[in-house]
Amino acid sequence: MRKPLLSGSILDADFACVVKHVREAVKGGVDILHFDVADTSYTPTISFGPRVVASIARESQVPGEVHLMVEKPEHLVDQFSGSGVERLYFHLEATRTPYRLIQKIADEGLKPAVALNPSARVELVEPLLPHLDAVLILLVEPGLGGQRMLTGALSKATILKELREREKLDFLITVDGGVKLDNISQVVKAGVDVIVVGSAIFASGDPFTAAQMLKKRILEESGRTPFDT
Repeated sequence: MRKPLLSGSILDADFACVVKHVREAVKGGVDILHFDVADTSYTPTISFGPRVVASIARESQVPGEVHLMVEKPEHLVDQFSGSGVERLYFHLEATRTPYRLIQKIADEGLKPAVALNPSARVELVEPLLPHLDAVLILLVEPGLGGQRMLTGALSKATILKELREREKLDFLITVDGGVKLDNISQVVKAGVDVIVVGSAIFASGDPFTAAQMLKKRILEESGRTPFDT
């Protein structure tokens, strides 16, 4: 069993001091840095682009992952090659050629992954699972930080775990959206591998302490210690 990892999303970070806050969050226990890239083509919001991702990823000293909340994500893939991130999530409905996109992501030296909106059924991604490094279950509608978690979407984790075991696959199960200190225990108990937390860390005013408390709760609920692998 994997030790659940804490991924910190900088969507709600204060960009006047984002590098400082990222370093504090990493010291507090963040294992992965999560970048939500939006350009209003898929969501009503704009976040940041590849150059910002690369500059922050280089300073984070932890692995990075990008969630592409954009239409036609294939147009952006090559811009993240060599940016310091490892994994690239895209939405199935944002592309007409998911298999080709997966291959393009892999050809750029990145790990291909898919994001599922709260209303999306797991069956949609099932044919792609042998080719994916991870599946991201969104617990809120994409695009805005600070939303309340839609707990019903957590049931997808159980379905994905069953598929992974039955088909002898090795993809990660990631969740993102509305995760706070007061509900993270429920998320851990769903048996996911990566837990993305945004505003509860980077809008807290104290990223180090917030990350430390979240990581402590994750380890407590999973019955692990910081030294377990």
